[in-house]
Amino acid sequence: MRSISEFVVKSEIEMRKLGYSLTNLFQSQDLITFTGDLGVGKTFLCKSIINKLTRFKEITSPTFNIVNTYYFKNEIEIWHCDFYRIDSFNEVEEIGVFEDLKKKSFF
Repeated sequence: MRSISEFVVKSEIEMRKLGYSLTNLFQSQDLITFTGDLGVGKTFLCKSIINKLTRFKEITSPTFNIVNTYYFKNEIEIWHCDFYRIDSFNEVEEIGVFEDLKKKSFF
C-alpha cells in the first residue's frame, strides 16, 4: 500500500496538475480517500483525476446522490463518493455502498 501524506497546493492550476500526476500511480481496484475541511479542494482534485482518466468534461460533485460512477476504458468503474452529509459509518452501510463494492470484488 502506498501512502502520500502531504502536498502544498497554492492554486487551481497546481491542484489540477497534482490530480493529473496522481493518475500515474493508480491501479485497478485501488481505494483512494481524501479527507479535509470543507472547501479545501477535495472535490476539485477528484474532478481533475476523473477528467484525466476518463476524458469526461462534466464531472459533478456527488454531494446529494452520494456516489457518481464513471467508466475508464469502458470497463473500469471509478466511484466518486462524497460522504459529507453522512453522520455515521452505519449510514454508509445502510445505503448499501459496501454491498455494491463487495459485488465488484473490492473487498
